[in-house]
Amino acid sequence: MKFNSAAVILARSLSDSTLSLRLAMKHYMQKKITDQKIDLTFEMLQVLIFLWERGEVNQQQIADKLQKNKASLTSLIDNLSKRNLVERQEDPVDRRNKSIVLTSEGLAYQALFKPILDEFYQALNKDMATGELEKLVGTLKRVIKNLETE
Repeated sequence: MKFNSAAVILARSLSDSTLSLRLAMKHYMQKKITDQKIDLTFEMLQVLIFLWERGEVNQQQIADKLQKNKASLTSLIDNLSKRNLVERQEDPVDRRNKSIVLTSEGLAYQALFKPILDEFYQALNKDMATGELEKLVGTLKRVIKNLETE
């Protein structure tokens, strides 16, 4: 296969667009966090969102979902813990494992972020018909599956 074929050029464009989308989403949310004068980073918010959705989880589950290495995740959890938003609890079955749980303050942040997240999701599909968005999501899922099966 030639590296300058139309398919390769489109695949490169898909890769570039996906990276640009991820960066744009991060910048959008970080600006909203900063505008609201909330002492969090986008990465810390990602951890909180995962915990709001899943409840108590171990650190490895968070690392896998957010695609973070254990060292950077440890730092994020330390910072969230210093802000009294999460705490580590020993696993009763395996003391080497720590579960990460939301504190009452961490749970309260969910209500604070709901309007911000609602606005974010509305911005993501602005000027897009439902069918168009469904097709895009389906196409991205196929691309992910293609890469995971290689």
